[in-house]
Amino acid sequence: MRAVVWHGTEDVRVDEVPDPTIQHPTDAVVRITSTAICGSDLHLYKVLAMYTEEGDILGHEPMGIVEEVGSEVKNIKAGDRVVLPFNISCGHCFMCEHDLQSQCETTQVREQGKGAALFG
Repeated sequence: MRAVVWHGTEDVRVDEVPDPTIQHPTDAVVRITSTAICGSDLHLYKVLAMYTEEGDILGHEPMGIVEEVGSEVKNIKAGDRVVLPFNISCGHCFMCEHDLQSQCETTQVREQGKGAALFG
C-alpha cells in the first residue's frame, strides 16, 4: 500500500509500505477511503520531529472500511464503515470509562511522559 512516511525533519514522502496485519487480538485493519491534513500533521513535519523515527507512517483522523478484526474485537466487524479519532484508547480503563480517552492508562506513552498514544 502507499502511505505518507516520515524520513527526517522536513522530509516526508509517499512510499510503498507493507500492508497492515493483525498483530494483537484487539487490532483492526481499516482500508482508508478518506483523510485530510490537520495542524497536528504539520507539527510532525519539523516542530515535534523529536518524537518521530524514520519510517513512521503519518496521518490520523481518517475514514474507511473495516477489512479484518482481531479475535477480541466485538464492537466492529469486516465491512463496517468507521471514522477513527486521533487518540488510541482501550475503552475500558478507569480514564476511558470517565470519558478521558486522551489519558488512556492502557496506551499511555510512559517513556515520554505523555498521555494516550496517537495515530500519525
